[in-house]
Amino acid sequence: MKNIIFDLGAVMFEWNPKKISENFTDNIELQNKIQTELYYHQDWIDFDNAIINEAEATRRASERLEIPIKDAKRLFNETKESLILISKTHDVLKQVKNKNLNAYCLSNISPELFKHVYDQHDLFELFDGIVTSGVENTGKPGKRIFEILLDRYQLNAQECLFIDDSPANTATANELGITTVTFKGLDECYKEIYSHI
Repeated sequence: MKNIIFDLGAVMFEWNPKKISENFTDNIELQNKIQTELYYHQDWIDFDNAIINEAEATRRASERLEIPIKDAKRLFNETKESLILISKTHDVLKQVKNKNLNAYCLSNISPELFKHVYDQHDLFELFDGIVTSGVENTGKPGKRIFEILLDRYQLNAQECLFIDDSPANTATANELGITTVTFKGLDECYKEIYSHI
């Protein structure tokens, strides 16, 4: 493989809506509501795709969750802070570059969340290209964002390995001829990745 394509959430950075909601409140009903009415709601997809900005997403979340706007803002801030670097995946990225392979980032992430992780970490300088839903206004598992990555950087799909935690996303990549690892954070996943590089 010449090109290794990394997702960010739950691959390069921790992404655990259940844990975020549990840390935010002891109220189990609200925890469940945060997951269904924020992270797994259409508004979160629109937020990722920059159709709505953080201020609007926060306002809508405040209304749906029936919590004060200041609490909704705190929830969004805690969401950003939860994006902790996964060191074992960072090591994979460094190995990729040490072997003179190309590394790319392909992520569904809002401009606001991307800015947060970009400002916190210098790993982004290791990528040869970055494509995000917040810039392109379209996201995985749709084919368009994959096509943008392949076209922009003139990549041959057969020479690419894509690492993502979502089976729907890896299924789309497979349809385009890209080799995939559906990432679950297990040792077996890392072994599979290393077998390709």
